[in-house]
Amino acid sequence: MSKLPENFKFMDPFHSNREDEYFLLRWEVLRKPWNQPKGTERDELELKTLHRMIVASDQVIVATGRLQLNEPTVAQIRYMAVHEQFRGLQLGKAMMEELESLARDAGAEKVILQARENALQFYESCGYEIVMETFLLYESIQHYLMEKILVKIPE
Repeated sequence: MSKLPENFKFMDPFHSNREDEYFLLRWEVLRKPWNQPKGTERDELELKTLHRMIVASDQVIVATGRLQLNEPTVAQIRYMAVHEQFRGLQLGKAMMEELESLARDAGAEKVILQARENALQFYESCGYEIVMETFLLYESIQHYLMEKILVKIPE
């Protein structure tokens, strides 16, 4: 189980009927600053993936993350978001550990993600390595494919 600071807990937004609030935070952090409309924070895989949110003791959703299995042994983390007022509390690291644990439980040996340039240092601190520069989102946000091996594959 991933360590969270006191007064925070992990929840599944779909099992707690809070998916609208969950998607709202994803939009506010990941899309609204670039003037993207509501709805762009979702995709066609939402019901086929694993979701986690971190909720504060006052029930406010403060962080989001999603895990999808791209292949039987390769998982992908997407839509990582931490509310601006709650950054610096290690919530992002706790979310990464939680999603990596879900990936291991699902049989994944490797996790990949597409990191925004301003988040590279964070993901590197979580053990991820840059594979390559990939795409430019909204003509301004450079992304990089990163990966982390969860289980060493025997040679």
